[in-house]
This record gives sequence, C-alpha cells and structure tokens, in this order.
Amino acid sequence: MKDEIKVIKLLQQGLDEVSSSYTGISEDLDSIKRTLLEFQQEGVYFDEDSIHNFKSDLKEKSAKKSSSKKEFSEIVNIANQTIPEEVRFRDILTDDDLLKIDKKVNTYTEIFNKKHQLDEWDYAISGGTGLFCGILDVLFIRKPAKHTAAYSKKVNGLFNQWSQKAINKLIPPELSRELEKAYKIGGADASTSNGLSTSLLGTFYPGNHRFKALNHDPVLAFIIGALDVKNGTCTIVDNGSIKVLNTVKGASGNYNFFEALGKILGHLASDFNAPSAKDKRGMGLPAPLMGLFGILQDVKINNQDIGKLAKDMYVNGYDARHFVTMSIPVLINEVLIRVLYIVKEIKYNERDFVDIFKETLPLNLEPRFRMILNLSYGTMIAVNTGKVAITKNILNANYAMWLAFTWNTFHSLRWLLWTKSSELQKYIDKELAKELEDLNSKIDELSKRADSLQVL
Repeated sequence: MKDEIKVIKLLQQGLDEVSSSYTGISEDLDSIKRTLLEFQQEGVYFDEDSIHNFKSDLKEKSAKKSSSKKEFSEIVNIANQTIPEEVRFRDILTDDDLLKIDKKVNTYTEIFNKKHQLDEWDYAISGGTGLFCGILDVLFIRKPAKHTAAYSKKVNGLFNQWSQKAINKLIPPELSRELEKAYKIGGADASTSNGLSTSLLGTFYPGNHRFKALNHDPVLAFIIGALDVKNGTCTIVDNGSIKVLNTVKGASGNYNFFEALGKILGHLASDFNAPSAKDKRGMGLPAPLMGLFGILQDVKINNQDIGKLAKDMYVNGYDARHFVTMSIPVLINEVLIRVLYIVKEIKYNERDFVDIFKETLPLNLEPRFRMILNLSYGTMIAVNTGKVAITKNILNANYAMWLAFTWNTFHSLRWLLWTKSSELQKYIDKELAKELEDLNSKIDELSKRADSLQVL
C-alpha cells in the first residue's frame, strides 16, 4: 500500500504541473486560431499535402505517447526517486476529502448503531416474556422435596410434578441399579475420607460426597470427571480450595480419555435419580456448578456463608432433579421470545425468516437478540427475587434463571465494552472496501475506453 500511496502523490504533483501549464497552452491555441484566421483573410489556403502532413505529425506524436507507457514497477521506481521521504495516506487527501470521509464514517456508524439498537417492540418483548415466565415460576414451582421424602410421593408444584413424573419414568430405580453395575468408576467415586490417600481438613461423607466431589457435577464431569476416572483420582472442594487427591482404589481400568468420559457419564446417569436404600428420594447429583460455591466458604451475604448455604440447599433437596424443574420457565422463555422476535422482524422490518432464525440460534446469537434475552432474564430474576423475599426461603430461588442471566450478562457486557467497537471498525472497513472496489472497476472501465480511442 505504501507504493500505491507514493505513486498517487507523484501523479498529484504531475497534475499540479499540468494545471499550471494549462493557461499557457490555452494562450498558444488562441494564437494559432488567430493566425489561421489571418491566413484565411489573406487568401492563404492549405493544400491536401499540408493537411496530410499535419495528420501524420499527430499520429506520430500519439504513437510516441503510446510507446512511452510504463509498467507499474517503473512508475514506483520513479516515485521513490522523486519523493524519497515517506508519504502517509493523510498527505494525499485534501481537507474536502477528509470532510467527505468523516461524513461517510458517521453515516456508516449510524447505520451500524441502528442495526444493533433495540426498538420499542424489543423492549416490550423482553419485558413481557420475562414477566410472564417469572409469574410461571411463582405459580407453578415450589421448593424441592427433601431427600428423606418417599421416592414416589407426589411433590408440590405443577412443574415439580411434571419433572418428577418425567424423570421417574426415564430413569426408574431398576435402570439406576443396572447403570451402577455397568459403570464402575473406581476411586473417582470415593464417598468417605477413608477412600482417599490424603487426609482432608473438612468433612467428607456419603451425604455430601456428590456435592463436594466435582467429578459428580453434571457440567464439570465432562473434563474433571473423565480425568478422575482415567487417573484414579478424586477432585474435591475442601476448606475453600480445589484439591486433586489420589484414592485408595485408584483407576478401575486402563482407559483413554473418551472411554473414561463414557464411564463417568454412565455413572452420573445411575446417580441422577437413584433412590436411597430405604426407598427415599436420596441424594441426587448437585445442580450444575453448585459444588464450586464451596470455594466461597468465607464469603458472606447477610451474615450467611455462601459455601455453607449452597451445601445446606443441596442437603435439603436442591439437586439436579430440582434444576430440571427450575429450567421449565427458562425453556418456555427461550422458545417464546424467539417466536415473538421472529414475528416482529417479519411484520415490521420485512426480513427473511431464515435470516432471522439463524441469528437466534444459541451458537450464533446476534448481539441485539442477546440484549433482548438479557433484559428478559433480568425481569425474571426481579420477579424471582421478590418470591424469595416474600417467602423468606432461599430454596425458592430459581438457580436456572440466575445461570441464564449471568451467562447473557457476561456476553452482553463483552459486546458493549469490547466487541462492539471492533465490529464497528470491521463494518466501516468493509463498506469502504466496497467503495474502493467500485472505484477500481470504474477506473478499469475508463482505461479500456481510453485504449480503444483512435487519435487521428
């Protein structure tokens, strides 16, 4: 690009010289016309030979000009010799050029911001769906049943009953026992301190081992769980820190990572809805990532230790089965908000269904739709916070809503504070590149037309 800029500067200098000599050329042409008029008045005429010679001279001069065409590399060499100093892009622009560029950039910025700016319908959709799903949580979700409740006893809350019925049908006790036999994971399933080769500072017993052992987390098990099964270790949150401890049993076999992953996932399926020996609900798997709250054992809110509070919630039935219940209004919100957004875009902005649908896909969320989702979950969180405050029971907190709100808030802030500026620059560069491409096409067309002209 440096060569092109320097060549443009050289051409500008040449144009300045041509412009300065234009007046002299015009005067010479006027003088020639006056002389011709005088010859005509005096009865002097040009014969055909004179006219023929005049045309031949013009063709010869034209041929000389054509033969003087230079390759671009030659022009670059001339530019480097004529202008040895560095030439910046700013040096070839006039004040009018800069003003026009500023106007173009401002126009593109306005178009970009308008594209990502929420309108009144977006606010209405996000607030409406959030309020509706928040009310669903208030009306149809109750605190979880304790692990000491009978396995088949009907639970409170319509959504609680839906999830209980579905889970009991999907993973009945017989299937849990078969999965447990088929997917032994050795030391990774240590449930007491005696199963570990290293002593712990805190307590570790069957009632909390699934909560404290991160290899039993429904999300973390995909990495931590697989590694524990493969290496015969147990990763535990103990005394506010994460520890990878060797176990007495060690690994149950020589597995590669994916074989170990299959083992841990099968084992978690056996634990998800396994009743206790006394046919009670039993201690299921923890809700996703809740075991990590043990790291915050010294962090307090309203004089309550967060780590201890999370463990007490789990002991009182706040497990992965209840997480499924809490996810029902979240899933309803995910579907409802997409339907309303797509209908709005088609009706008011006349957009194509496929394009709108693509930008609402989870792995391809358009920033504008992400903001709508975030506002919706913020509204749901506000309603759920009121529910917890009125009932004065933390077990009524909807953890699935908080996870969705946190996830979308993170991405929304990342967009506003970092990604938006870089995407704006990419958009402006793309539009300017289009203009340059159009300009190059016009120049090429003019060049072809100029080469096709025949000089007499």
